[in-house]
Amino acid sequence: MRWLRENWLDFLIFLLIALVAAGVVLYLTGVNPFARPRPEGVAPPPAPSVPAAPAPSEPASPNPPSEAPAPEPVVTVLPLPQAPREAPTPPEPQKPTQEAPRPAPPQASPTGAYRVVVGAFADPKNATRLAQELSAQGYPVRLEAAGALTRVAVGPYASEAEAARVAQALQAYGARVYRGQGPLPPQGGVYLQVGAFQKEENALALAEKLKGEGLPVTLVRDGLYRVRVGPVAEGEKEGYLNRLRALGLEPVEVR
Repeated sequence: MRWLRENWLDFLIFLLIALVAAGVVLYLTGVNPFARPRPEGVAPPPAPSVPAAPAPSEPASPNPPSEAPAPEPVVTVLPLPQAPREAPTPPEPQKPTQEAPRPAPPQASPTGAYRVVVGAFADPKNATRLAQELSAQGYPVRLEAAGALTRVAVGPYASEAEAARVAQALQAYGARVYRGQGPLPPQGGVYLQVGAFQKEENALALAEKLKGEGLPVTLVRDGLYRVRVGPVAEGEKEGYLNRLRALGLEPVEVR
């Protein structure tokens, strides 16, 4: 009893746990210890009957079965006549535009004294390029020496009025009319001609060579391409002659 007095709380907890475990076992097995014993020969009460659900009735037909449905009226849809399509109007053939013929430049006069200068260049190649452009347009072009420059001139023309009309047509080049057979070197100066060629490329090649030597070169075209050095003053002429001869050239003095 002494143990019970000292450990009564543990005992009580153990007893509660045992009761709970026994109740769980009885619940799982379906045993009711508090139910009354059923007398022998007495049948258990019948289970309550559940009323059967009524079968769904078919919906009443709106028409009696003896009457057939009235046939629907047949509607015939007639297609509407389409408006006739207009045939596309073929485009009118375009007439080729004809450019107005360019008036031919006035022809040069062999006895004329008026020319039109359209440019002067330090590089003979630029002068030649402009001369070719004007020649392609039908102008009679001439390259002339003008100091250390190569001048591009058109003509000659017999009258000043004719030369003025050409200058007006070439006003985009800054053309102006002058009179004379050709430019004269400065007073006391001369040109030293070192070559005359039928082919332009040969004349340009020689001109480039002389320019590379530091010589003042001009190019003149009057049927031939003439390469000239100058203008050279009388006091410097001998020195230029020696330089040109040292290059294997035979200069000719031209005034």
